[in-house]
Parts: sequence; C-alpha cells; structure tokens
Amino acid sequence: MRKFTADFETTTNVDNTHVWAYGISEIGNPDNFIYGTKISDFILWCYKQKDNPFIFFHNLKFDGVFILNYLLSNGYTYFKDKKDKKDKSFTCLISGDGLFYSLEIYFKTGRYHDQKVSIYDSLKILNMSVDKVAKSFKLPIGKLEIDYSRHNNLPEGSELTKEEVAYLRNDVEIMSRALDVMFTSGLTKMTIGSDALTDYKNMNKYFNNFFPVVDLELDKDLRESYRGGFTYLNPKYKFKETGKGIVLDVNSLYPSVLHNELMPYDMPVYFKGKYESDKDYPLYIQKISCSFKIKPNKIPCIQLKNYRLAFMENEYVEDSNGEIYTFTLTNVDLELFLKQYDIDYIEYEYGFKFKGIKGLFSSYIDKWTEEKIKAKKEGNSGMYTISKLLLNSLYGKFGTNPNTRRKYPYLEDGIVKFSLHEMETKDPIYVPIASFCTSYARRKTIETSQAIRDYSMKKYGVDKYIYSDTDSIHCLFDVDEIEDGVFKFKEEDKELNDIIDIDDYRLGAWKIESKYVKGKYIRQKCYIELGYDDKLNVVVAGLPKKLAHKVNFDNFNENLSVGGKLTFKHTKGGIVLVETTFTIK
Repeated sequence: MRKFTADFETTTNVDNTHVWAYGISEIGNPDNFIYGTKISDFILWCYKQKDNPFIFFHNLKFDGVFILNYLLSNGYTYFKDKKDKKDKSFTCLISGDGLFYSLEIYFKTGRYHDQKVSIYDSLKILNMSVDKVAKSFKLPIGKLEIDYSRHNNLPEGSELTKEEVAYLRNDVEIMSRALDVMFTSGLTKMTIGSDALTDYKNMNKYFNNFFPVVDLELDKDLRESYRGGFTYLNPKYKFKETGKGIVLDVNSLYPSVLHNELMPYDMPVYFKGKYESDKDYPLYIQKISCSFKIKPNKIPCIQLKNYRLAFMENEYVEDSNGEIYTFTLTNVDLELFLKQYDIDYIEYEYGFKFKGIKGLFSSYIDKWTEEKIKAKKEGNSGMYTISKLLLNSLYGKFGTNPNTRRKYPYLEDGIVKFSLHEMETKDPIYVPIASFCTSYARRKTIETSQAIRDYSMKKYGVDKYIYSDTDSIHCLFDVDEIEDGVFKFKEEDKELNDIIDIDDYRLGAWKIESKYVKGKYIRQKCYIELGYDDKLNVVVAGLPKKLAHKVNFDNFNENLSVGGKLTFKHTKGGIVLVETTFTIK
C-alpha cells in the first residue's frame, strides 16, 4: 500500500474561496510528484488509485475542510458506523474540540473489497511547522516563499508559475522525506503518542498484567489526581523588569521520572479515610477536604480547577479563605502540599493504594536515549528528532481520556459546519502512570524553585526566584561561560551546586541552559528576555512567532495589542485565514 503527502494552496479571499493548487509526493519515492489546480482533479486522482493509498496532510484541520466541502457538495454522504458505508460515502474522526485525525472516502464498496482513500494528519505525528520539520531533519530542501494572494481574484484552474510549482513541491517533499524516516523506523501509527505506546508494549510483553483496564467509575476517581506541569510566576516580579538572570532546564524531565521513580502498577485497592502505611502498597491517591493557607515564603502548589467561581483555572491558590475545598492528590502531591501549607482543617475522605515498582520503563527510556545520543554523534537529525519525540510522548498516552465526543460535518448555505455525536467511551489505558509521572515532575520543579528562593533570601535577603514552566526555572543569578553554551555558577554562588543537582547531560539533572541580560514578566507563559547576543526571546502564549518582532521592552505590558494574527473563518468553498488582533490580557 502506497503512502503520499499532500498539500492544498487556497485563496485568501472570503468571497472567492477555493483550492488553486494541490501537490502530492509519494513517500519513499519523492521523484513521484503530482500537482494540479482544482480540488475536483485531486479527488479524481484519489479515485484512480486502485491500491487504497494513505495520504497525509500537514494540518488536516485546514485542508480537510476543503475536502469535506467538496464531498458534501457533490453527493457524498457521511456515515459514522462502518456498516453504513456505501458508494460515494465518507467518515471522519474529528474530536469534540475540533482536532482532525482522519478522513476516509469510499468511492466504491463491495462485499470483498472497497475502493477508498484514507487521509491523515501528519501534524499529529510531527507537531511542528513544515519549515521546522525541514530544519529538524536537516533535509536537503527547505520551505520556499510565494505570493499567497496572487490567485485571489483569478478563476479556479488558473495556470501555476514555476515558482509556485517549486514551492508546492518542496512543501510536500519535505513532509514526504520526513515521514519516510518515521515509517522506515517502524513508526506507523496515527499519532506519535500511539507510536510510543506501541513500541513500549512491544518491549513489555506483560503490559496487560502490569496495567489492567479499570472500570470507568474507578478511572474517573483516579483521573482527578492527574494534573499538568507546574507553571508559576513569582508575584514579586509580575509586570517588573529584571536584571540579568539564568534559565535552568531539566534534562528530559518526564523520561527521567519514568526511568528513576517508583511508579504504580496492578489493580488499586480502595481504602476509607486516611492512608495507613503499607509496604506492599506504598503509593496512593487520596481524596481530602481541607482549609489551608500558604506558609511564609513558600511557593504554592495547588490549583482548584473545579472551583472556577472562587479561583482562576490556572491560579495556584495561596489561601482557601476559611472555606473547605475537596480535591484529590497523589501521595507525592499530598506530601508537598503539607510541606508548603498550614492546614486549618483536613478530612481524609477515601483513596486508592497501589503496588510500586522501579525500572518498568527503564529499557524503553534507555533505548531511545541511546538512539538520541547516537544520532547526535552521527549527525542523523531525523533519528535525533524521532528519539526526542518518543521519549516525551509515552507518559501522556497513559492519561488518554476514555470519554470522547466526535464531531460530524454537514453543509449549511454552502458552508461546512459541525455538530457533536453522543458521548462515547472506550477502555482507559492506565491513568495512574500519567498522574504519578506529572506529580514527580512537579515536585522536582517546585522543590528546586523553593530551594533557590530559600538560598537567595538567606544569603542576599532577596528572593531571586522568578518563574517556573514545567521543566525550567528562571532566576536572578549570574554565571560564567566555560565554553560555548556551557556555564557554571560564579564563585560567590558555588553553594548552589550542592543545592541543585547540576549536570549538563545526566538524565533528570538540571542544566544551566542560558543566561540573559534582562527580562520582563506578565503572567504564566508570557515574558520576554534579552540575550547577550541582543536577540529578544519573546514567549507569549497565543502570539504567532512571526509577530514576535513587534514586541519590545517599551510596549510589553498587559493589554498590548498586535495586529496580524491569523484565525480560521469558514466560508463557502472551504476556509480562509483572516487577520485579527492579538491582545495580552
């Protein structure tokens, strides 16, 4: 079965929306390049392929709307269940939050054989831009530039220039070459997370014994302990411009946790009230009801996302203000919580305890760490990128939510719209792994951040801790550069080497990643830092990188508005990107 990459070029005119070019590149045979100027010709090409090929678009959420518009406008009918397939029908997998995963078009159906094409989103495999894919894999070709608006007022089927054909070819060939590396390595699933889990299962033949499927009610209880990375701005530095500082990064935070820490396995055991020490079940998840207040100079570590009327969803709560709130924590989070807060009242409701084991993921982490090191030494950028992706994608797959709602498309006044199917459920994988992995990771970042605060306040009488984001910490120390990109603390702060586990390469250790001249911080994932090379690092969630040049120290404030951000607008014929204004709120 052959595989291809494809891409559409479309008009940016709301009143004249159509595909003005399509390109196709065969994976494993980049010399086979096909192109044309009409979406009808693209569908016809798909129809003529008798081997039911797979086609990958990079960002199917965009290109897929044009395909859906064409199908719904030309007599194709949507079906949800395979038993309802028929000639000129299609089905798709679109999540409740609008993520496109796949699209299957059935041209002819038969008792023994169907004539169809399966379309997937390569962005779910390589979650980066085409330009970054070319650079990450160090491909011999790169992304080109064209005038995207030239066809806005031209009729469908207008002739392409040589430059446009070259642009189109490079785009699909970049993805074709990169996916060829992935598939040749045996990574053939729909998402990189599925590839990671499949590879791990192949290495652990007792997977189902270690990670039994729990019922949905139990999964719901356990899932309440699952949280993301620790991202926190010290209020002392909010809206403030700081002097020189450094950024610390953990070498492969989540892989190091899977490799080094005690992880849960097997079926959990329910307990009422407070957990009692049990050497056979050393790990547990505990539901508590309590009232609390942060201890002096301690960093908060609790978010109460289920109480949105009382707290912001991303807020780390310092004081429950005398109110009692109920939430669920792993024992790792609970121990940290009790260390950071004064407890006014606490009731231990119930929980679930687990057997614990180390090393269950070591072979997997060692394998891809060694592949990454080997690829770097050999200059094999493709395998280096793949290794990094597989190292970081495994834990999250364990946390996949079993409750899903799919969207289905329909046409209204010539515009593709979507509605929701009923809620569906599938077997969970084993959410305790995801819960404990992220718990250990948060503990590492929070405890190191706290150690930096304690050290600086004791030595200098000043809190030099600024900001944390999952696996990084920003703080106001200076360092010496031993060699290019390698730093060490200055003599006056050498004690930090005893406080922070520093090593440039060891898995799970902190590395001094960079230093900067000055910085300014507004909120989580919203800051700027000026490097010693005079380059401004702009990190603003939601702001496209191509607009970062519009941000500087003078205008970087709350309510800063930047024009030029593109957003989707569904139109007759497909979808267009229209300019809107991004505002820091």
